[in-house]
Amino acid sequence: MNIASLFGRGGATLDASRIDLALRMAKSARHPAPPRPFGRRSFRPNIAGGDRLYFNVRSLGVQGRDHVLQYAFADDRGNVVMSAFVRAAAPGALMLGTPPGDLVTEPLDEARFDDIAARICAGATLVAYQRVLQGGLLPQGAAGSAASIDCAWRRFQQTARRLGLAAPARSPVTLQDALALARLPPLESEDAALRALSIRALWRWMDEAD
Repeated sequence: MNIASLFGRGGATLDASRIDLALRMAKSARHPAPPRPFGRRSFRPNIAGGDRLYFNVRSLGVQGRDHVLQYAFADDRGNVVMSAFVRAAAPGALMLGTPPGDLVTEPLDEARFDDIAARICAGATLVAYQRVLQGGLLPQGAAGSAASIDCAWRRFQQTARRLGLAAPARSPVTLQDALALARLPPLESEDAALRALSIRALWRWMDEAD
């Protein structure tokens, strides 16, 4: 069964080696690694060539009694490291009443994805747009094995003020707003992989602006 739907944009490549290694390690391990607090680094093979992963999580609605989420991670080189649909048991999500529609692949169960995500994120600095909202959707394994989570939204606010950019009056400033102010390509869809790549582009733009 294909567990992940992988997406790229504008020349981005797929880094299958990281996924293959994570799957082999997950299969051989009898028990998932215990969650670790932010700040504690663990061994992570340097497959993607960097220590930063940009991620996005989006809701696809409710399927049966489960909430279906899409998780996507991209690295500094523009590789989509992983994009996966995950079935999360979330009774409160039933209030949404929106089916996720036809999915290309069967969503992973939470425990399986948690183990894989923990190995992919081990020791990495994760970057999200709105750290609190997005970080709260990460599975325990991924959040616990990461070194830290940075907030692209907060950093953009500081950069925009310093550069005198006229941010829109509405709050909060969306990722689409930030891309427009930075004169970067707009989002082409709500796909989590494309959003992760856009967060990477915004972060790199801020690196050059600082």
